[in-house]
Amino acid sequence: MLKGDRKSSANATEGTRNTATLRKRTTPATADDGKPAQELAAASASGPRTGGDNVDADTATATHTLERALKLLKVFYGSSKPLTHAELVRRTGYSKASVSRLISTLVALGYLNRALDGVRVQIGVRGLRLGQKYLANSPLPRIARPVMQAFADKYDMSVGLAMADQLDMIYVQYCNSSKIATLRLGVARAVPMALSSIGRAYVWAQPAAVRQRLLFGIWKKSGTDGPQVVAKMERAFGELDSYGYCLAAGEYQRDTFAVSVPLAVGNPAVVMGLNCSAVGSIPDSAVIRDELAPALMKMARLLTLELELIDSSLF
Repeated sequence: MLKGDRKSSANATEGTRNTATLRKRTTPATADDGKPAQELAAASASGPRTGGDNVDADTATATHTLERALKLLKVFYGSSKPLTHAELVRRTGYSKASVSRLISTLVALGYLNRALDGVRVQIGVRGLRLGQKYLANSPLPRIARPVMQAFADKYDMSVGLAMADQLDMIYVQYCNSSKIATLRLGVARAVPMALSSIGRAYVWAQPAAVRQRLLFGIWKKSGTDGPQVVAKMERAFGELDSYGYCLAAGEYQRDTFAVSVPLAVGNPAVVMGLNCSAVGSIPDSAVIRDELAPALMKMARLLTLELELIDSSLF
């Protein structure tokens, strides 16, 4: 299943050096004047307001409605099929009446369409246009694709580059080898941070305060499974500390495995995750250690250099 010349050494020291450099390139989000973003938000909230109370209330209501509509649309990120009203209620946590109102509005605006059965709904033309606009305007997928496709073809694997979206990772580029069974993934598909090696690599690369906040959110979202889920993530952090990469097998999708590394790209640097994956049994640990992982880290370094001067606000 795997091909390419065998590397002679795991080069774990190089892997940890690269990820240490990555951590230095990234810092907690701050506003333009250097104050932490949360402090500025608090100052803004307590500062002077313009307009009357009714204007503020109307704005708050409109913002809240927009947030709920966007959350409902997000449910479709990880689904390639239409969804029922009941599924949307369950996945959003909204009431049946709220979901009905949001569906009616989004269908009227073209962001959702009714499926042929008249019951389920799916992403509409305008929703698809949003994704197409991103792919057309962002230089990231275009620059990353040749490097990722070369790796996919050499090792007969899939290669994915993903950005964070709350507690998920969204693939912004995804390349398949033509010789492998296709994974149920692709551009714009979402995978949970908690269950994927690419998500764990991303969380590991964050500053300590951000990492703890993400782990708390994952624990809370996982319910009674929270302790076990976080324990698995921390084991992956140990792999990343020691070797510069982490491995996951069969957790998000059965009969698959993935090896992942973090990388920081653009200016200012934005942390993302990069993985290679395939359907089937996990290769011998020596193959991962001596061949796949070093090649994946080399690809991460190449992408970092290719994207180093690109304005990351365009990502």
